[in-house]
Amino acid sequence: MDILWYSFDMIGTVAFAVSGALVGVSRKMDVFGIAVLALATAIGGGIVRDVLLGYLPPNSLRHIVYVAVVLAVAAIVFVTYSSRYHRHVMGPRSRAVYLLADALGLASFTVTGAAVGYAMHPDLPIFIVLLGTITAVGGGIIRDLLARIIPSVLREDVYALPSIIGGIVYYVLAINDAAVGANYVAFTVVLIIRLLAIKYNWSLPKVR
Repeated sequence: MDILWYSFDMIGTVAFAVSGALVGVSRKMDVFGIAVLALATAIGGGIVRDVLLGYLPPNSLRHIVYVAVVLAVAAIVFVTYSSRYHRHVMGPRSRAVYLLADALGLASFTVTGAAVGYAMHPDLPIFIVLLGTITAVGGGIIRDLLARIIPSVLREDVYALPSIIGGIVYYVLAINDAAVGANYVAFTVVLIIRLLAIKYNWSLPKVR
């Protein structure tokens, strides 16, 4: 993959590392637990994607930079929230940081997953969209299960849907010879939909 793909992959890695570490903080875990949740969130979805594709070892374990970046982010979050100022954790500002980081990770990994799918099988739209979605939500599912939380994809009002829409947008643009633009447009679409869903509490139909 090219530099653009790696740029989106690293944005997603950092963003999801932040969200994973903040979940660890909110659950009052020690530094090891925070690091584990950061790693699970940041590289879990990509590992699931690569295992499904038979690409072993997974990309995030082939290059030490991914694990190093995640551990550095986890350390920064731990030190920040160990300070006296932040000892009473996860107020409204921390919640906002978590939601923004999670939305950025969702958008970035939707793009990287869809791009991998398109590079392998450009004639299979369902494959491309699902691979983008799995990459985007897989790490969060692992994180939430480790933290003993119902996964966000099952409880958030609109979470996986933006990723699915973003995957569709990516595919439509890519097959029309706009693969580079597809990265930016799909990222923007996922991010905007997710942030609007958070702001306006959009929800899907539920059993009453």
